[in-house]
Amino acid sequence: MRNNEFQPNELSKETKASMKTRIISAVVGAIIVVPLLFLGDFFIFGLVGVAVIIATYEIVHCAKKKYNPALYIVAIILALLMTYWPIIVTWPEFFKDPSTTWSLFAAFNRLYISVIVLALGAFGLFFMVIIDKGFTVRDACFMFTMIMITTLGFQAVLYVRYLPSYQYHLSSPDVPYFNMYDNLESALLIIYILLGTFMTDIGAYFIGIFFGKHKMNPRISPKKTWEGFVGGIVFSFVFSFGFGMIMCASKHPLVIGILDFEHWYLILGLSFILPFVSTLGDFVFSSAKRHFEIKDFGNIMPGHGGVLDRVDSVIFSMITSAIFLEMISYWSVFVK
Repeated sequence: MRNNEFQPNELSKETKASMKTRIISAVVGAIIVVPLLFLGDFFIFGLVGVAVIIATYEIVHCAKKKYNPALYIVAIILALLMTYWPIIVTWPEFFKDPSTTWSLFAAFNRLYISVIVLALGAFGLFFMVIIDKGFTVRDACFMFTMIMITTLGFQAVLYVRYLPSYQYHLSSPDVPYFNMYDNLESALLIIYILLGTFMTDIGAYFIGIFFGKHKMNPRISPKKTWEGFVGGIVFSFVFSFGFGMIMCASKHPLVIGILDFEHWYLILGLSFILPFVSTLGDFVFSSAKRHFEIKDFGNIMPGHGGVLDRVDSVIFSMITSAIFLEMISYWSVFVK
């Protein structure tokens, strides 16, 4: 019977145990991370810093080679500089005019890629090639690229977390910095993006387990199926777009003047894009793991692996969302 193709797959004991571990680990992670997302400000700032350090360690360590310990220091310093460069850029202006009010949301009001930091990072990594015989040019190029992508993603996390507060205070300059909007309502945007990202993973995982039969790309990701891919798109779009529209309809815009009820089509477009870039991010980082013949980048989260295993799709979603919002902001100014 043709209908047999759509019968649910039988779950093995290993699959059930893995599913249970993943769920428990995800709940524990959410309990730790979600409050910091809502608190925002220096809480999310510090969380990103810890994640950057761990992720950079995983990038260096994934080759399973014994490198000079100085390489870890060079890589982590490079990663932190690339992530927090907006702070270095904006502080001199504050010291020139102490009467101005400095804030994190004003510092991270756009994405910054510093040519100075990129050059210093490249020099530092290639210097390590000279002094460490086990560290090759290929290793340096891989680490430089991965660190650049990863840190741009983490900087995008800060950008999307602070953007609603930045837009709100532009429209209401007399409102005090610390208020309910800064700590709670401004978290709606990042929750929306994470919802779209994780629902892609959740939908693909469960639909793939129960109904997946046709492999997408066994060479890079043996467990991913086309059925799971479609399920991830549907889950992501329904939950993210539904969340965004419900919030905006109840007069809680994701970003004032940009992602609000009046501009519902922008929420529609971003909700449609998110599952595709999330899947792309997953494949990109999976290809790196296949290259080094490792299952996970780390083991900090049982059932999920390391930080990079958990944020691979988030990195691409955040970068894409930040670019999308930057383009909309520039277009709005141009139209006016």
